[in-house]
Amino acid sequence: MFRNLPPVCRWLIVGLIASAVLSLISSSLVVTVLPLYPEAILRGFQVWRLLTYPFFFMASGHALIASLFNLAWTCMLIAFFGGELEEIIHSDRFGKALGITVLASGVIFMLLDSQGVLAGPGILTMFVLGGFTYMWPKREISIFGIFWVKAWIIALVIFVVSVIPMSGFALDTSVTNLFAPFAGAFGAMAYLHITYRQYGFGRALLST
Repeated sequence: MFRNLPPVCRWLIVGLIASAVLSLISSSLVVTVLPLYPEAILRGFQVWRLLTYPFFFMASGHALIASLFNLAWTCMLIAFFGGELEEIIHSDRFGKALGITVLASGVIFMLLDSQGVLAGPGILTMFVLGGFTYMWPKREISIFGIFWVKAWIIALVIFVVSVIPMSGFALDTSVTNLFAPFAGAFGAMAYLHITYRQYGFGRALLST
């Protein structure tokens, strides 16, 4: 399956796996280099952080199974939803739309919360989920071959789960926690709406 993925999604998964492996070797390096710290950009001119923050993925040796499950889940979302989306809109458009979303979101985050930290693949997963849902909102996805759920419901559930902190079930409404999922979904939907302007494009493809 991995070999059949279009190039952008394949490299996104490779980047996340590389980050997870590197975090097991040197967690301090991953924490120091990848996340978006507004102060590091404004005062240290570490502009690469505007593009590297989505690849921040910490794998803990003390909770290795949970870390591997989280990584596998993230990569599966990118492969399943992003792979088909990239094939339909083509890799160059998919890559440019994602790159612009990540870069613009990083800049906007700096303006909203100069003391916050933006890191993690949430913007990637919600980009592919938001884009997939825009194109095929009524597509039904098989859950373990037992029952079928519409794409928009899956996207909504994953979004809600992504904004619930691991320590409990109270919603974390901070800019740091909410920004990436919102930015990813909005970036994909805005691009696809500007490009195709109607939901009928996705449904027409499915009926051919």
